[in-house]
Amino acid sequence: MTEPIRGHRDSRSDSWSWEPVEPPGPPPGAGQRLRWGGMILATVGAALAVAGIVFLIIEVGSGDKSSGQAPTTRAPVLGASRTPTVTSSPQSSSPTPVPASPSASTNSSSRLFVWSRQRQQWLRSDLNEETPGYREGEPVPFMLRIDDVVSRTVYQVELRYECRTARGAAIDYLTSVSDADISATKTEPGPGREREDASIPVPDDSTINFERSDRRFLIWGGNFQETPEGPVPAAPCEGEKRFRLNLMALDDTLFLIWGGHLALSSDWGESQGASSQQSAIHVGTSVGHSDQRRLGVGPGAITP
Repeated sequence: MTEPIRGHRDSRSDSWSWEPVEPPGPPPGAGQRLRWGGMILATVGAALAVAGIVFLIIEVGSGDKSSGQAPTTRAPVLGASRTPTVTSSPQSSSPTPVPASPSASTNSSSRLFVWSRQRQQWLRSDLNEETPGYREGEPVPFMLRIDDVVSRTVYQVELRYECRTARGAAIDYLTSVSDADISATKTEPGPGREREDASIPVPDDSTINFERSDRRFLIWGGNFQETPEGPVPAAPCEGEKRFRLNLMALDDTLFLIWGGHLALSSDWGESQGASSQQSAIHVGTSVGHSDQRRLGVGPGAITP
């Protein structure tokens, strides 16, 4: 490529002078500005690179958390691995379990009743009838009423029953109230209505193979917190057996109703059923570590 030249002549001469043209260069200070611009671009690029790395680390960490499994919470189990099957009415809600509170810390009081089929009323005294009202093989209804309870408080209740005496079998297991005595739930001082708030199966007695099916404890004004413990001792029917239940109060009064099955001679042997007893067959309750109650079913109230 031909280099550019520039010609000029003096005003007093007719001859021309020729000289090469210097290529155009950057304006003054342009190099300094280019250096600063390069540094700024390098700094911005480095910052963007660091931000990208940080963002990638955060995304990976959150991905690990979302793909991981949530920690497993083990539900509390009482004794063996039995799970309570609680049936609640549509009106009742499932309570949140709270630590059990002994009834001694409240002003609650309990009363134990036995149902007289003959009189169609609840009794606070022993059931001694001149005319038998129950036959062997039938359940006698019992009711534990706990007044002035504190809502959302758990009450520990123990049920005791004479399974066998020296005269033979007595109340050999606990069960539901029969249809013949369904009016008991609607009679004062009972809950006043037939439909219970919750029910739970009565655990089987491993030493008895002739228990009725679908045996349940019934509750009004509360709910069951755990599978009942019992019956204990886990031994053949000799003397007294007992259950322990935890009841959650949801109203100001709790009603627990169950039946005591009168032993059949056909199950235990001739003259070994409940009608062979010569004295009252007793059922007892306690709330917390005190407030104990005891009632009996006299021999006159039972027929073979």
